Amino acid sequence: MPDKTITYEELTPGYKFPPATYELSASFVSKYLKAVDAAGDGFVPPLAVTACAVASMTKAVPLPPGTIAIHASQDLEFLKPVPVGATIECHIGVAQKIARGKMSMLILELDVFDKGKEKVQSGKATIALPA
Repeated sequence: MPDKTITYEELTPGYKFPPATYELSASFVSKYLKAVDAAGDGFVPPLAVTACAVASMTKAVPLPPGTIAIHASQDLEFLKPVPVGATIECHIGVAQKIARGKMSMLILELDVFDKGKEKVQSGKATIALPA
């Protein structure tokens, strides 16, 4: 986490969030699979990796009380399967910030790397923030 927390109002296109590291433990993957009613195959579901990346953004920006971030859409490229137990590093930047009436949206660019610094996922995700 950065020394100074940035507010949502201060976010601008081009802003880069501090990289975040996650261990994709068997426990985490098991809970994710149960939540989406899916079976495991020894690899982390790609959207579980995306969820960790997006979570790193929501932890870095304090949102007003009662605000719920909604993952509205994504355009992702999955480059390499991630085995259960792997550690990933998430890099996220703000591509666009949009205000539409009482709704704000962030279009985030994300790149996710494995322990060997090989890119495993990249793309964009849109997060909607209702007022």
